[in-house]
Amino acid sequence: MNKSLAELLNLYDASASLEEAYTIPAPWYVDPRIEQAEREVVFGANWIAVGRVDQVALEGQFFTVEIAGEPLVVVRGSDGELRAFFNVCRHHAAAVANVPCGTVQHLRCPYHGWTYGLDGSLKGAPEFAGVRNFDRGANGLVPVRVETWEQFIFVNLDPGAAALMAFLGDLPARLATLPPSRSPGEFEQEWQRSHAR
Repeated sequence: MNKSLAELLNLYDASASLEEAYTIPAPWYVDPRIEQAEREVVFGANWIAVGRVDQVALEGQFFTVEIAGEPLVVVRGSDGELRAFFNVCRHHAAAVANVPCGTVQHLRCPYHGWTYGLDGSLKGAPEFAGVRNFDRGANGLVPVRVETWEQFIFVNLDPGAAALMAFLGDLPARLATLPPSRSPGEFEQEWQRSHAR
């Protein structure tokens, strides 16, 4: 029995009271249309936490992540700015950061050696000298919106989405009494102290 996407979505009653609530229907876990809808509507159009500021505290530090099937690289620029880009060379679509994390002076495609600055600008394009109508300035890495809250880094694939703080709404105020800016090690130490016998 093939149900439409609308019929699948209607299998769950989000308005049910807590006493009548149940987990999402099994088809939601396996139907490719649900996965595609999640990629587009949830992960492709919202602010998604991808890391912590301390992962890219120093110039040239970067990490890679995939959101909604899109490869991204988050990097701290030479000017101290935090940036995110699609991790895709503009020439041959290979990854310009092909390890999970590290520290670099530039991002370089391993395929033909196109080299990008930490600001995403195209710095080098071997064997392109003399190519007519080639606009180096228009061939930098494609940026992705990136913002921080507390010590968390968020990205958003939708260039028209509201700012992160608008997306978070009243969450920062509700969490003001909690210390989300602590490092994972500090949380662990406090938990151990509070649970010591």
